[in-house]
Amino acid sequence: MSRDDSDVRRLLADAVPPLAAPPDRLAAVGDRVRRRRRRLATGSTVALVLTVGLVVGLPRLVTGDPRVPAPAATGGPVGDATCPTDLGRRPGLDAVRYGDDAPLVPAGAVEITLCQVPRAGGPAADERAGPRVLTTGVDELVRLLNALPARPAGPDRQPRPGSDGELRCTLKAVYEEAAFLLRYPDRDPVTVWTDENCGVAVAGDRGRGLDFAVLDAFLDRYRAQLVATTDPATVATPTCPASTPTARVRLTPSNPGPPDRIARNQAQPEPVLMTSLVALAACRYTVDGDTARLVRHAARRAEAESLRTVFNTAFAESAKRTDCGGWPGYPPPTAFDVVIVADATGATAEFWVRHTPCRSAIHGYGRGGEPTPELLAALTRLLGGAPS
Repeated sequence: MSRDDSDVRRLLADAVPPLAAPPDRLAAVGDRVRRRRRRLATGSTVALVLTVGLVVGLPRLVTGDPRVPAPAATGGPVGDATCPTDLGRRPGLDAVRYGDDAPLVPAGAVEITLCQVPRAGGPAADERAGPRVLTTGVDELVRLLNALPARPAGPDRQPRPGSDGELRCTLKAVYEEAAFLLRYPDRDPVTVWTDENCGVAVAGDRGRGLDFAVLDAFLDRYRAQLVATTDPATVATPTCPASTPTARVRLTPSNPGPPDRIARNQAQPEPVLMTSLVALAACRYTVDGDTARLVRHAARRAEAESLRTVFNTAFAESAKRTDCGGWPGYPPPTAFDVVIVADATGATAEFWVRHTPCRSAIHGYGRGGEPTPELLAALTRLLGGAPS
């Protein structure tokens, strides 16, 4: 049986029902991307079926329900997942297009990596957070990226000029920029570059205004992913070094505060410990010249979580400030405690409590605060009475 081309087109057109109108703009974009992927993935198969159908009979080609969608693409992400090490490949911020409603990134990503790209004078590699790979809730992050403001906003939240005008950028000291590396099962990766001073996010030839809620959402979901995939039994209990340089707990421009790897995956600075604690170690030192030597120590697992509220209160921004331990006017301590905590993500953070010759509780960067009675009581239970 044979058909001419017009008959074939008419029969195929009659077999495909009209598509319903998309409920909203974001959904329409998603539908278009998914239909395009299905056409690319199944185009060769359809061509083969059409050829066979024309030989053995066109009615067999159009049997069944044509509204059943083709199977979605499956498989792991493809393409290079290496984070950029500098901003050399970032598009020119003034050269990209702002203001259109086209999606910033394609839908269908199965993995997003958050990269911290250093600027000149930025932190060394071992001081930066490494690549963080998110594989859960990726669709929501893609939606947030595509919902970013069409144009960047200035400090007064008014729209900045687009590509036809000069961007108004602040001059804050920014030592690294965030970049999102999106990977797909069926296309090359896409990189979204950000610029904190200019308040923009750019990918390819398109740009949007930057909303840090995207970064916050990524970190919240990444932290939840770590908790869900980390067995608490595998989180090591911290240990106390037998000795440490006295200068390590003296705040100076080159030593701004205790190391904190927990904060790297927290979107907001408070509370300082957002995730449940699994273990802690409390270490007491006395100073012998340039070296501080361990005199008492205690390790806890079951009790660790009960102390999280004590730490969050003692090291809150609202805590009363003190210059004790600052530089250059205050001497090194003669007795101090170091508390090392590990949370359910497996990350650790340190807290310093100086006892003599002055008293302060230090976490993160900047000045310390006056230790709360609850914090001192917890240290007494762990290590005995504090030196005076």
